Amino acid sequence: MIAVIAKLTVQEGKEDEFKAAGAEMVAAVKQHEAGRTLQYTLTQSQKASAEFYFIEAYADSEAMSEHGKTAHMAAFGGKIGGLLAGRPEITRLDAVASIG
Repeated sequence: MIAVIAKLTVQEGKEDEFKAAGAEMVAAVKQHEAGRTLQYTLTQSQKASAEFYFIEAYADSEAMSEHGKTAHMAAFGGKIGGLLAGRPEITRLDAVASIG
């Protein structure tokens, strides 16, 4: 399993617009990537409301790579480009232990 944490910081006042686009993205991943994408969760920081995190887990590196090439990822990028306060911070992780 390959895990990813993607931190995206949005411009102040754009949180709700980002949440709507993020919810659409999660639904698209569920519809199109089931079985290969093991977890895809959008979360919001409790301390900084403009900070959002995607918590992702993929069956393998190929599934992770394919996720980045999907039409829904391209559409999501187009929707959020004007909402972000900077570049996303992507951290890739190797699983050590898990209950899932």
